[in-house]
Amino acid sequence: MAFLPSVFYMRKIRIISLLMSANAYSPDTAKRLDEIGLLNPYSFPALTIRMIKKNVISVTSEGKYYLCQ
Repeated sequence: MAFLPSVFYMRKIRIISLLMSANAYSPDTAKRLDEIGLLNPYSFPALTIRMIKKNVISVTSEGKYYLCQ
């Protein structure tokens, strides 16, 4: 049987990759998920919340996201 990564893992990696490509590393350079080209940007809200709680990403008061360092 082949190994298939979960949809959530793939989504997490995609969000990180797109934020890196957009140079979103601070509140000043933060981007909305639709701005970085994420397909269905606001699906899987629990995953986004979990990434925030685990300090993978942060969110601004305007709803923009950036990578935690």
